[in-house]
Amino acid sequence: MEVQQLETRILSILSPFFESSIYGAKSTYYASVEDKKLRGKQVNFVGSMQYEFELDFTRDTLKVKDFHDLTLPVWSKSGILSREKKVKKIDVSDFHITSIEYEGNNLRTVLEDKDPENRFIISADEKTFLILHRDYEITGDKELAAALNRDSAVDIFIIKLKELFTESAVSKSLRRIMLDGKNVVDENRIFDCLKLIASTYGQLVGECIKRGYTKGEITIKIEEPEGFRTEKYLEKSEVSRKLSTIGSEGEELAILLKVTES
Repeated sequence: MEVQQLETRILSILSPFFESSIYGAKSTYYASVEDKKLRGKQVNFVGSMQYEFELDFTRDTLKVKDFHDLTLPVWSKSGILSREKKVKKIDVSDFHITSIEYEGNNLRTVLEDKDPENRFIISADEKTFLILHRDYEITGDKELAAALNRDSAVDIFIIKLKELFTESAVSKSLRRIMLDGKNVVDENRIFDCLKLIASTYGQLVGECIKRGYTKGEITIKIEEPEGFRTEKYLEKSEVSRKLSTIGSEGEELAILLKVTES
């Protein structure tokens, strides 16, 4: 119990730093409905380190129409005698979104109705998408694919769904840090994680000093999303001094960050 309490405290302290300050991390997002509540997870990877956030959303459930109205074509048999196959469009706007997985530009989502027979899976990347109805590939069928309203509906739905994790996640909580597949708190390897992160930043610091104006000064150029450009300056000696206050481990981090005088 004491170890669990310590882990909760450590993760609470590290959560803001891991959320916004790990350069070059690759993220995978998950969301699914469990016990009638939407639950999410964000898993980040840096080298041999993996860390996970629990995500809370503004909504407890999701429907397709929360993002965009959508109809999808399927084959239907009509007629009493001939049972002729015809293209039928199903309005899936009221379908529930039961799971989402999003990594890089790749997204996979499952849409379900009360009738389990009406289950659609949409998989998409930056260039194309695939839609399954039950086990039948709609996008692989020329006639059904031609009936898709891709430009105005499917693409918009996919784009808005990808924004869920940035627009509708109201909070993040760091829940686990793994290094080489093992829990870093159990293994007492928090400092090894900090060294891995410092090594990544050390390469950037070296470039900043190389391209800077003054010896011993880290010049950071920042471009805001609105297009505004600013510069910040940090003295190597100041960064090294602050790290030295935590003893030999801080001095080791300073070496990895390339902010020592040597």
